[in-house]
Amino acid sequence: MTNNERSLILFATYAGQPDLSADDRLFAAALERRDFSVRAAVWDDPAVAWQDATAVVIRSTWNYHFHRDAFLEWTERVAAMTALYNEPRVVRWNSHKGYLAELAARGIRVIETIFARPGTRLDFDELTDVVAADELVVKPAVSASAHETRRFTLRDRAEGQAHLDRLLSARDVMVQPHVTALAERGELSLLFAGGQFSHAVRRRSALVDAGTMPKSALADASFVAREFGSHVLATATALVGTTPNELLYARVDLAETAPDEYLLLELELIEPSLFLTHAPGAAEHFASALVSF
Repeated sequence: MTNNERSLILFATYAGQPDLSADDRLFAAALERRDFSVRAAVWDDPAVAWQDATAVVIRSTWNYHFHRDAFLEWTERVAAMTALYNEPRVVRWNSHKGYLAELAARGIRVIETIFARPGTRLDFDELTDVVAADELVVKPAVSASAHETRRFTLRDRAEGQAHLDRLLSARDVMVQPHVTALAERGELSLLFAGGQFSHAVRRRSALVDAGTMPKSALADASFVAREFGSHVLATATALVGTTPNELLYARVDLAETAPDEYLLLELELIEPSLFLTHAPGAAEHFASALVSF
């Protein structure tokens, strides 16, 4: 991407937080050091002239899951006017967590997941037998920021069944075992810029009580973890018909179930927090990746 008279880059946000996040201010500053101008723009604001930007970067569009169809249409419309990152086919594929089943079918070690369509009847007690777990996590298959994600023990079966039934009345649902390692070690999130590993953070799971560990902190990622993350990206992009180096950003969220043994929890390719405030120099990685496109 060359810097010319159309040097504006728009970071797509949402009405609930229309300005740049702390992370994205670092990202923007790195781009501004490269003589680009960066502004925030609410993704569903009809007054935004997306065509005036050299590139649009999806960042804090943290309500997209409430308006998935409109959001996906917006990505196609913007991509027809200018460069959009990540691109629409990536966003569409990643916007429904059924992608986990596709990755599992290609040999990626993924957290066991049962998917169900609206109107399906699932029995909470039977599910605990199927996934062989004492605690289940129930959430929508189109979701972000842990929206409607809840964890239930066997003692909570009535409440768990009610949550299942309510979600299944209107949307696709996914059920997973609660991974006990998350309470001990949290999630390991690997951040990639242009397909290249940038940094890692250790995060407290949203399903674990606050106070057991810091919400997030910079972490080391072993060679094995980085290789696993790179393999996830290579497999995912092959499914979509692109390559890892065509992804401006990616976050691979892992559970470490044993020393250097990992399980994929989620692959975030739409609007992930990049945790640049934990590794301020990493903003340069993402700015360089964007400029290289």
